[in-house]
Amino acid sequence: MDINQDENQQKAVYKDPQVQKDLNTPLQDPSGVGDENDKFLHLVMQLVEDGKIELHTPSTLINTEVYDKLDSEKKGKADYEAINLLSAVREMKDLFDAGYKNTYQMENLVERVKNMKERIEDEKGDIFII
Repeated sequence: MDINQDENQQKAVYKDPQVQKDLNTPLQDPSGVGDENDKFLHLVMQLVEDGKIELHTPSTLINTEVYDKLDSEKKGKADYEAINLLSAVREMKDLFDAGYKNTYQMENLVERVKNMKERIEDEKGDIFII
C-alpha cells in the first residue's frame, strides 16, 4: 500500500468544490438570533453603516467622555480590548453582509461581543459606544 496514494484518496473528497462550499457555510439557526441579540446586532451594524464605527480604527469604539477620565493603565487595557472587540465586529459585519445573519456562528459572535463589552464596562464604566 502506497502511503501517498492513500493520503491523496482521503483528501480527494475535500478537494471537491461543493464539499468545500458546504464545509465553509455557517449552519442556519432555525430559531434565528434572539430578539435581544438581534437588536444589538442591528445597533452595531447601523453604527458601522453610519461611519461611527470604522472597522479598522479601534478608537472609534471608545466613548471618549469616559475614556479621558481613566488613568493610563486603564486606558491601555481599554485600547487593547477595543482591538479585540473590533476584530469580532468585523467578523459580524462579514457574516451579516454575506447573508448569514441567522446562524449559530452569528449568535455566538454577538454573545461574545456583548460579554466582552459588559465585562470591561463593569470595571471601567460605559467606555464603548455600543
